[in-house]
Amino acid sequence: MNPEQLPIRDIKPLLPIPDVSFYLFVGFAGVGVLVLSAILIFVWKWWQKHRRIDPRIGWLRQLDSIDYGNPKKAAYVMTKYGRLLAEDKRRQEILEQLLPRLERYKYRKKVPPLDEETKRFMKLFIEMSHDAL
Repeated sequence: MNPEQLPIRDIKPLLPIPDVSFYLFVGFAGVGVLVLSAILIFVWKWWQKHRRIDPRIGWLRQLDSIDYGNPKKAAYVMTKYGRLLAEDKRRQEILEQLLPRLERYKYRKKVPPLDEETKRFMKLFIEMSHDAL
């Protein structure tokens, strides 16, 4: 057959192909961000749980939360944590002066309220401990 005698066939337009690559990219990026943030949160919580915390800060918080209205408990708490925090010479001297004053508030069923001088010694020791840390 002669090429001129061939029947002319219509050229059809290109068919649209659905392109979902952008949606796939956004989906994978979103999942990646979620997974990365979950890993970071897990690592952060693990680090917060396992990091080494200075125990002196916890002892000082206990001394800060002393209830001076309960003299017996205040004397016991001050004695316990004061001995742990008395690391330098000045704090040891103040604690040595404070401990005999606290003896009358321990080991008894009924105790008098804390006198002002004992409160001042306790507050001075706590303030010096804050300055040292």
